[in-house]
Amino acid sequence: MTPSPAPRGRGTPRGGLSDVTEERALLDAGVTSVVGMDEVGRGCIAGPVGVGAVWCDLETLCAGGFPSGIRDSKKLSPRPRSLAAESVRATWEHAVVAYASPEEIDAMGISAALSLAGRRALAQLPATDLVMLDGKFNWLGTDPGLLGGDVSHVEVPQVRMYVGGDDQRIPIAAASLIAKVDRDAVMISLDREHPGYGWASNVGYPSPAHKQAIAELGITPWHRKSFRLGK
Repeated sequence: MTPSPAPRGRGTPRGGLSDVTEERALLDAGVTSVVGMDEVGRGCIAGPVGVGAVWCDLETLCAGGFPSGIRDSKKLSPRPRSLAAESVRATWEHAVVAYASPEEIDAMGISAALSLAGRRALAQLPATDLVMLDGKFNWLGTDPGLLGGDVSHVEVPQVRMYVGGDDQRIPIAAASLIAKVDRDAVMISLDREHPGYGWASNVGYPSPAHKQAIAELGITPWHRKSFRLGK
């Protein structure tokens, strides 16, 4: 029985990605499932770095089993982005966001911290044939010996890079949506604990107001001390 397209949630933005040419080619080549993966918060000076990961059955995906409105999270305003992320979670049972803390970022560097978060995400998902990763640098391939014990058992499958994948490939776009919405919520919560830095709006990025607040208030435990924090 051919799966029906996933229903469009009430208020979910129309449009979005619909091309599954690449995914169909993977299916024809014998790949049965993929994990779309994207990072969020790499360029921030405060807060954790996050990795969204969505496990997709390719046969279902290629038959239209995905919601409308899926696209790069950066190209959606907050309300449509939140609705699209809700649709992702309603459509795909296995959709997770995992993090590496500022302390871990400072200890091992941002690329290794991304790998740590990505492996933590994979540990929560079913086994897959392929990771579809946004960008051109495979940070997931960092030597696991550099990352610590909690991910030493995680096996990383084949990784295929897609430059601009968060606005081209449905699995990656889905991952970008849940990652952005989840991390924004984390930073809004942290803003209530550490007022004055504007995290509810800048979500940890180095805006002029954020840097001015650091000059006036000092840093918090959530700031990345290995990053340039001053003006």
